[in-house]
Amino acid sequence: MKITVLGGGSWGATIASHMARGGSQVALWEFAESQVQVMREKRTLPFLPQLQIPSSMVITSDMAEALRGAEAVFSIVPSQFVRETWKKAKTHVGGLKLVVSLSKGIEPETLFRMSEVIADEAPQTKNVLCAVTGPSHAEEVVREVPTAVIAASEHKSIAELTQKILNTRPFRVYTSPDIIGAEICGALKNILAIACGACDGLKLGDNTKAALMTRGLHEMARIGTALGAHQITFFGLAGMGDLIVTCMSQHSRNRLLGEKIGQGKSAAEALKEMTMVAEGYPNAKSAYQLIEKTRCECPLITEIYHVLYNGKNIQECLRDLLSRPLPSYGESKDLAWRNP
Repeated sequence: MKITVLGGGSWGATIASHMARGGSQVALWEFAESQVQVMREKRTLPFLPQLQIPSSMVITSDMAEALRGAEAVFSIVPSQFVRETWKKAKTHVGGLKLVVSLSKGIEPETLFRMSEVIADEAPQTKNVLCAVTGPSHAEEVVREVPTAVIAASEHKSIAELTQKILNTRPFRVYTSPDIIGAEICGALKNILAIACGACDGLKLGDNTKAALMTRGLHEMARIGTALGAHQITFFGLAGMGDLIVTCMSQHSRNRLLGEKIGQGKSAAEALKEMTMVAEGYPNAKSAYQLIEKTRCECPLITEIYHVLYNGKNIQECLRDLLSRPLPSYGESKDLAWRNP
């Protein structure tokens, strides 16, 4: 099967190389010609030197060349560029057997998940869409560290085809019918990683970070289930798994953004110091819009939004969160007290 990967960043180049080593015929499209030249000549990326790009893999900035003869497309561009990329790609694709989104985000204003953005731009892809997500830093996947992700699609055959293409002994792929939940998890966990990074910047400790992650997972599930996702998804690889790795890892760019804010920098100052895209920043705005749409109670995500977009002081956020009224039902309204 001929596969085209859209997006030559660290994750796109890693997945493309992973599939090429597995025997697939792979072409990698990257927007920046300067980066294409580096990958062609060095067969690696300066910001991911562990990566070794197979010599068999075609690398190009020409969309038509990359998509010529493609049977499957893996879309791995930053979420804010997905629509723009597919505006260009849609005229070059037809009769695809599979389209896989590995971008994590919610489009502002439309509040579309990334697979919905692709389907909106290229309606011919609607019945072959899959989303892959889970705890999977490129820095570790390139070293073949054991990793597990999920391939989620409304269609079992599409999820299983994705599984067949991606699965290797160190890279294990599970399947799920809950593409809504998988994509909501992938978008929202980045926002909570910013909060956990702020914990590191403030030197608050493990107790605080564990509380943020746990309560943050509840907020993710509240929003997701209100949108039609299955709650169990949030306590699996796509939800809890990806949340843990993004909030805890030194590889996490979203955690790093939060750490800089916790150290006293404004969001604008912290973003200027970032060398790679932290998708939690644009997704915080989309998540806030989702909260308003679903009317879910999500104090953590709301406070992160105010820090990033309204300049609220992180210490003030902490005080406001800790002074909230205590709920009378504990952690879950589904649990009942025993009478003494």
